[in-house]
Amino acid sequence: MTIHDGVSDIKIVEDGREASYSLEHLWDLVVTIPNFHFEDGRTDTVEVFVRPTNHVYSRALKPEEDRNILRQTGRLIIRYEHHEDAPNKIKKGDDGNPVVSSDVRAFCEEKYQSSLNIPDFVDALEAGPAKLCVLANRDDDRSCLTALFEFEHGPQQKECFVVIFKLHKLSARQLSMVIETAFLIDGDDFRVHLLNSKDKGKPFFVIANNVFANRKPFEGKAKKRAKKSYKKAKKKRQK
Repeated sequence: MTIHDGVSDIKIVEDGREASYSLEHLWDLVVTIPNFHFEDGRTDTVEVFVRPTNHVYSRALKPEEDRNILRQTGRLIIRYEHHEDAPNKIKKGDDGNPVVSSDVRAFCEEKYQSSLNIPDFVDALEAGPAKLCVLANRDDDRSCLTALFEFEHGPQQKECFVVIFKLHKLSARQLSMVIETAFLIDGDDFRVHLLNSKDKGKPFFVIANNVFANRKPFEGKAKKRAKKSYKKAKKKRQK
């Protein structure tokens, strides 16, 4: 798993007091979409396995922070590297041992509280895959951005719960959604304006169809053909 690698909860011990934070709400999340219409004419039930990373409940380390102290308190968050094309599989080194990620982070109560909205996000996606507006994330043609505008956990002054994810094709009717991060933002954030502008995004089922067809999330059939034609023409010119 991409979340804390098998740990079911996080225990923080500070000033003689212990607090426990369960991660069970991030496990076994699956979106089931019946009667999904594929672009090749098929209609079938689709499953999307949702795999949050530890970024949904952690933050970057501060330069002045001591890793040993963070480790002693339980705040230090480490994880194993996972294969990009198979997010549920841990990478192993030449010695056969799991590869520990260099992305070391610290547990964050605020991010943890916002992560409690992820099951609601999964429910909203399952209930209306055509309604959820999805945008391309900045500077990454495989990363997608969407949001919930109605959420339960977090400060009331926040406008929406942003979810940034990547989709991976697992089989002809299964996808993996790796949630890279998720957080709450204010109403004046530029992403809120983009998500409210319906002509900017695409429904989830459109990007899912693109991934099922072995294309990038926002790469339609015409764009794919144009890129192939350009590459062929370039090769001819180089001969």
